[in-house]
This record gives sequence, C-alpha cells and structure tokens, in this order.
Amino acid sequence: MRQEMFHGILLNLAFEDKGYPEKYHYFSRKVSGDSIIYGIEVAREDLEDTITDIQSNMKTGGQYYSQLYDDEVMIVIFKGLVFRLVPDRSSWTDAQQFGRDLGIAEAQLDFYPCHFQDEDLYFPSNPS
Repeated sequence: MRQEMFHGILLNLAFEDKGYPEKYHYFSRKVSGDSIIYGIEVAREDLEDTITDIQSNMKTGGQYYSQLYDDEVMIVIFKGLVFRLVPDRSSWTDAQQFGRDLGIAEAQLDFYPCHFQDEDLYFPSNPS
C-alpha cells in the first residue's frame, strides 16, 4: 500500500537556522543537549520541493545529512548530493561512502529509522 506521507529525520544542528526543522509538522522529537532530532511528515505531493528546501537550508561544509522515507523509498539528503535508495542496507554503499568522505562517523551512517515501524523504538512516545 502506497503511503500518502513521507516521514523524515531532521537534526537541528544540520541547518544554518537551528529552528528550521520546526517549519514542518513533526510527529515526535528527541532532545539531547543542544541536539534536537525531529521526526517530520511530508505530503507525497510536496516531496520534491521539500528535498530542495532541506538541501538549500543545510549548513555548508557540515558533516550532516537528512533523510526522508516511506516503506519503499529512502532519500538521503546531503548538502552536495541527494541519494534515492531503498530501505535495504545493500543499496546504501554509495551514500555511506559519501558520508564517510565528509567525515561523518560510521555509527551515524546507519540511516535509522528508515521504515515507519522503526519509529516506535527510535522516538519517545510523546513529542516534547
């Protein structure tokens, strides 16, 4: 069944304006010190504009990425490049290597969560 929405993961520190992720409807967020990770919703019809907007608002030269996904597609957004993948690890090699080349730690290149069912374990039960 094709979902009407994509979900996404945005880290406030990835953006020039740390409040940028709050422009999207978010279903949850995790706070750890200065870092806030947002779980956002994006209507399928807004997907391409959202990808462009996220990419253009990311920090230049940063060691960050954002991701959008449904249960069939995963889009990994770096400032300089966008990867369209499937949520199967075997398709992630190029995106992970690009991230390594930017200096992103291996542990952060797990692209988790990348399925809707992963979100219950990743995010707290109530947005804060």
